[in-house]
Amino acid sequence: MELKYENRGLSGNRGSASIEASIVVTLLIFISLFFFEICEIRTVEATIYEAASETAEYMAEYSYLTDHLGMLGVTDYPMAKIRFMNYVDDKALLEKYVTGGVYGISLIGSQLPGEDNYVEIRYTYQIKLSIPIFCNFTKLCTGKVRQCAYFGKDIGSSASDKSEAADGEKVYLADGSEVYHKDKDCTYLKPSVTKTSLEEAKEKGYTKCRYCSEVTGDEVYITKYGEVYHSSKDCSRIKRNITEVDADETSLPPCSKCGH
Repeated sequence: MELKYENRGLSGNRGSASIEASIVVTLLIFISLFFFEICEIRTVEATIYEAASETAEYMAEYSYLTDHLGMLGVTDYPMAKIRFMNYVDDKALLEKYVTGGVYGISLIGSQLPGEDNYVEIRYTYQIKLSIPIFCNFTKLCTGKVRQCAYFGKDIGSSASDKSEAADGEKVYLADGSEVYHKDKDCTYLKPSVTKTSLEEAKEKGYTKCRYCSEVTGDEVYITKYGEVYHSSKDCSRIKRNITEVDADETSLPPCSKCGH
């Protein structure tokens, strides 16, 4: 009888160990699923931000056309929404984690452009996370991207712009410049460069410089009057070759900061 009692005790210990092992395995599965879902949500956030950045860039150029055709403010929002949806790379991923998928992302409140001549894409969406048995929740997310609008100049005003620089006066051009500068030390020619974190740069509305390589760390470089962040402080858009020319040798309009 005593031997049978001991056998029952051993069987009970084995049963307890099996239950504990099951609990541990279940917890490990839950933790693995949780971190997988978090990584997927980060990918969703990056996908939406990238689409918003490309939309802001497009609308900055589109504002030039609508301004000259007198349609500014009439067709902007529908066009921004269409472009945003086209720029979303992984619609299936958004369908899984965003309520309403790509159609559930609202751009209401965006400035296209605003009074400060900046395009600001503001987006709002609701993240949904569902792990069977364990959890099911939603979270409202918002973000924004800013981009300077390109209004350009009327053809009829080019002569007056050019006349703003006196005959024989020297002006300064930078590589790829779209304007001329009267001041060689203009902050647009020699911007003050600040190092900051990638996250902070994005929060301030800076978008990635299309001339820079991919950001490999968490640090980027921004300028006081710029709209993009740079992966290197040696980017050609920061360190620019400056050429001195006669004012009558260029047909470019003047810099808005030093050219008037």
